Order: sequence, then C-alpha cells, then structure tokens
Amino acid sequence: MIHWRYLPLTLFLFVFAATPLAAKELLESIAAIVDGKPIMRSEVLGGLYQLKNSPEAQSMNESEQMKYVLNHLIDEKVLLSRISRDSIVVSDEEVDQRVSMHLNNLAASQNTDIATLEKAIRMQLGISVAQYRDQLAKQIRDHIYVARIRQIHVGAMTPTKKEVVEFYNVYKDSLPRQYNCISVSHLQLNIEPGQSILDSVKKDALQLIDSLDRGMNWEILAKRYSQDESAGKGGDIGFARKGTLDPEYERVMESLKNGQYADQPVKTPLGYHIVKVLGRKEDGIRSAHILLKTIPSSQDSLKVIEQINTIREEIKTKEAFAEKAKQWSQDKETNFKGGDLGWFQRSEFDTNYVQTISRLSVGDISEPVLIDNAYHLFRLDDESQVRSLNLEEDYPKIEALAANQMETKKLESLVKKWRQEVHIEIRLKE
Repeated sequence: MIHWRYLPLTLFLFVFAATPLAAKELLESIAAIVDGKPIMRSEVLGGLYQLKNSPEAQSMNESEQMKYVLNHLIDEKVLLSRISRDSIVVSDEEVDQRVSMHLNNLAASQNTDIATLEKAIRMQLGISVAQYRDQLAKQIRDHIYVARIRQIHVGAMTPTKKEVVEFYNVYKDSLPRQYNCISVSHLQLNIEPGQSILDSVKKDALQLIDSLDRGMNWEILAKRYSQDESAGKGGDIGFARKGTLDPEYERVMESLKNGQYADQPVKTPLGYHIVKVLGRKEDGIRSAHILLKTIPSSQDSLKVIEQINTIREEIKTKEAFAEKAKQWSQDKETNFKGGDLGWFQRSEFDTNYVQTISRLSVGDISEPVLIDNAYHLFRLDDESQVRSLNLEEDYPKIEALAANQMETKKLESLVKKWRQEVHIEIRLKE
C-alpha cells in the first residue's frame, strides 16, 4: 500500500478515539496545546495504535512512534487553525448529507440495508447509531475543512506524463491493490430544458436585474428569488480560485469591479446567474449570485429516454457500445474513449451506480438509469477479485495519486511555515 508519507495531509484522523491502547490509559491528560486547542493523550495513543499496523512503525521504537504521531496531530491542529484565518464555513446540512451518503454507500458495498448496518454498528462497536453519526460527522467536517484549505492555498496540480510515469515506477509496488473489481463503460444523455423554458427563465433574470437597477436591495432579492443554498447568505459563495467555477461565470466575474453586478445574466448548466463581485484577494475573487434554475419539463425527459432506449436497442457488442458512446454520450470525460470508466472496486461506486451494476453479468447493458439530470446506460465489461494498478488501464487513478502527492508536498511545506505562526506547547512526557 502507499504509506502514510505518500498520502494527502487529510488530518491524522481515526475512526474512533477509543482503541485498545487508549482503553488502558485510565487518566486523561493534555499531550500538547496548539493555537489554544488541546491534543489529548488518548488521541496520541489512538494514533499510536494505528501506526503500529503500518510499515513505518517497523523502523521506529515506541518513543519515536509516539513523537511521530504527536507531530502529525500538531500538524493537524496547525492546519485547522487556518479555518478562522481563511473564514471557512461548513454548514451542518452539508455534513449531514455526507454522513448519510457515507452510510448509504457503506450499506450498498456490504450488500445490505441501513437498518441492518445500524444494528451491526450497535453490536460490533458498542455505541448507538447517533454516537456513530456524531463521530463520523466530526471527521467529515474536518475533512471538508482540509479540502477547502487545500483548495485555497494549494489548488489543483497537474503532473506531466513524465512525472506520472516516474511516480508509478517509484511507487508501483506500494500502490493499493484493488479487490472485488469491475470494469465498466457508460453512455450519458443529459436532460436539457427546451428553448421556451430557457427564454422564460432568462426573462425573469432580466426583470431582477431591472429591479436592482431601480434600487432594490441585492440581499433581499437573493434571499427571495435565488434557487441556490447560498440564498440565505445573500447569494454569497465566498472566495474562489480561478478555474474552480464555471468558465462563463468566471468570465463575467472577472469583468466586474468590486461591488458591481453584471447587467446581463450568465448561462451555466444550472440555469441563469446574476453575478456580483464582493471583493478580491491575490488567490481568488469573492462573489455572490442570484440563481434561477432552468428545470427541464416532463416532455424534455421523455424525449431523452426515448432516444437512449433506441440507442440501447442498437447495441449488440462492446465495440458497438464504444461507438455509440463516442457518438452520443455527453460525458466529456469519457465519450472520446468509448465511455470507458475503467476499473473500480465495487465499494467505490455511488449507491445509484452500485444498485444498477450489481444486477449485471459481464457483457450486460443496464436499462436507462436516471441520475441527477441525465439518463445513463452502463455496460459491465469485466470483473476480477483482485488486481494491481497499471499505467495502461489505470492512468487516471495513477495520475490522481501523483497529483495528490505533489499537492501534499506543497501543503506540508505550508504547514511547516504556519507552525512558526502559532503557539505550540508540548506537555507529553515519555
């Protein structure tokens, strides 16, 4: 497996604070204080228990292992100290949604239902489902925080093909193996609103701009009319680095001065946005928007399902599926390669995909599946119980691992710098 030092700095988090080692510690104490936040001795012991099962532990004695764990926990606190400095906010709704998604995916990967999963949690872990959700929510919230910090200070890095190949050659023996794997292709047709809907929504957006021109308050209009979760905050979506938002939205945003709103709505796949720039800093622009969604009608949906059913009836072979995907699929990331999604562990798929694909045998094509605003066809191309990653079939995964390592190294250098900016007091006694 890829060892800890090659993984993203996604916090030194553990599924449960209580571990066999932590249970032996009768008296709790503070191991360190970072920026006013304590690191408890039980956290260090929990991390030590996890570390002992990793290859890194073999070359360290227990004292060195303890220092290694504490150092990672200090880095975690230093990293999280950026939350207030960068004005990062994570809503309870987002966390709750991800907790539910995690539980649904876990149940699907175990081929069971939520009720059975909850019973297993109570029996095997000795805690209530509410306690499990609370612990999971804290971890997920911290992971979201770290992802936002990475986005602000590191951004996305794209390794060259040479760098990907070099990464693979160095780490191929430690890359994670895949278990219970399937190779899948898909074809996607989006459900798009007709012209009459587009015209109607654009007209409404222009009327709102006219209201703004006549002096109506931006926040009042955003809260009343915007169909985005940011409406409650007056449409404020915070700072965003270049390349993280829709290109058309960014183009309009970059043309505006601070405090100015666009005189024309901008069209994205979500609908029409009225864009306002709130402020700028070196690594991003803070904007607000009023979003009026363009929602397809039932007739638009029926038109797409008729088309995808016709396409499905014409496919008899894997080669035919690939040709149809190149011709019709609107998934730009896969259509050029015949819809090939590559190899995945079954547990990696979203529940919507798992339930459909689990019913297929190799060579079968699914019935049309509605996911979000598109209909999909899935073909199960192959399956394997265990396999290793290789450049030919898994280049995107290896590229992502290489990029992740580059981003992690950059983030680690930033954390080293940030350590000098916060107060750190170590109290742990050997």
